Amino acid sequence: MKATKTFVSYSWSSPEHEEWVLDLATSLRQSGVDVLLDKWDLKEGHEASAFMEKMVSDSEIKKVIIVCDRTYAEKSNAREGGAGTEAQIISKELYQQEDQDKFVAVIVEKDDDDSAYVPAYYTSRIYIDFSDSSRYSESFEKLLRWIADKPIHKKPELGKVPAYLSDDDGVVTLATSALKRRAYDAIAGSKEYAPPAAKDYFELFTEELEKFRLNSDVDPLADGFMSNLDSFVPYRNEFLEVVKAIARYTRDEQYPDLLHEFFDRFLQYYEPPEWMKSYQKIAFDNYKFFGHELLLHCAAILVAEKRHDLFNALIGRQYYLEAWARHGGQPVCEFTAFRDYPRSLEAIGQKSNSRPHSVAADLLNQRAANSGSKFRKLMEVDFILFLRAELANFEEFNRWWPDTLVYLGFNYRTFEIFERSRSTRYFEKIRPFLANATKADLEKLLAGYERNDQRLPRWEMTQVNPGVLMGIQNLCTRP
Repeated sequence: MKATKTFVSYSWSSPEHEEWVLDLATSLRQSGVDVLLDKWDLKEGHEASAFMEKMVSDSEIKKVIIVCDRTYAEKSNAREGGAGTEAQIISKELYQQEDQDKFVAVIVEKDDDDSAYVPAYYTSRIYIDFSDSSRYSESFEKLLRWIADKPIHKKPELGKVPAYLSDDDGVVTLATSALKRRAYDAIAGSKEYAPPAAKDYFELFTEELEKFRLNSDVDPLADGFMSNLDSFVPYRNEFLEVVKAIARYTRDEQYPDLLHEFFDRFLQYYEPPEWMKSYQKIAFDNYKFFGHELLLHCAAILVAEKRHDLFNALIGRQYYLEAWARHGGQPVCEFTAFRDYPRSLEAIGQKSNSRPHSVAADLLNQRAANSGSKFRKLMEVDFILFLRAELANFEEFNRWWPDTLVYLGFNYRTFEIFERSRSTRYFEKIRPFLANATKADLEKLLAGYERNDQRLPRWEMTQVNPGVLMGIQNLCTRP
């Protein structure tokens, strides 16, 4: 990288000030800046005024530092009014002729009102403040970054307009943001009204879900279907922010109930409401995907924050499905009801004409990017949910199918939470997420797979091997 040629303009106010400028210029050169300074570059017999103007107007000089103290400002302003001044002073006319990104004022002195001494032509521009000697290092870094055009806060690349802000068919918007902010601020601030604020937000969220309802003749291959799925992302992220705040900042016993009630209401969208007389099951597939995604992300947050009380409120408690009761079925179900595979995604998979895989897993992977959870962590919690259902010995139709594990591929290794469980002490901390299963319980489960008591999830290129994923051989081998 070529050194940036930089000229330092200053006033000979006092020997002490000249020494300060010399030290600054020296530090800049030691930091790779090609500094030009009169004490080094103005030779005997040279015309000071001509040297000065050449330094400012020369195209090879990319940056000009104006070291401003009271003397510099007064002399600059006097010259603007027609009075004589020292040759170092940059004129208003010369300043205006140049690219103003070329100049920066370095402030070393302020008046009694804490206002910087700067030339009149510079008053509306941002400066770098060196007047507080205790913050010299911070100011010096700012100056270096300005010279190198490497600001601390870099403008991000322009992204894609979110689907929920576009006019595309199928885009949905919810009126939850105000209550979300109120709930989040109350929870993070440990306000007394935090639980009811969370309750208000959760109830509004599930009421607003009605806006995502698809027509009974929905075509999963139409743009409107994918727009509907995309529209959910910002509201998913809203919800997860609130859940993370609950996990980090609260111990109130109301929150396990509130989270369970939220998912209980969400599950009602998996089936047709009582008022709907004609429908196709595919019309609820978007809700099935949303619910599955929310549960995975929520569980991943609770495992990461080690909140087994909240986790078990979601996974250990049963749910009630009103629609099943209306049709004479068993209305009480396990958490596995949230893994009701959306059949519409099969049509999408067939259209893509790719290798056999899980379209749901592909979508979960793509949508994890801005969720706050790495996809590997979603895979880990997917496996934990699989183990919970297996340890509970649910009926075959009630098992949890871990879609995301199709991505194990050649990167097949023990999940982090189980690698850390080589330590018996650590394993004791995570046992509540596994319904307090012991190592012996897990070994018994694996023995059942060896006897083919239960079939293991598999895809064309991948089969789940629970023993490897939980690192059973190394589990609890250390204190």
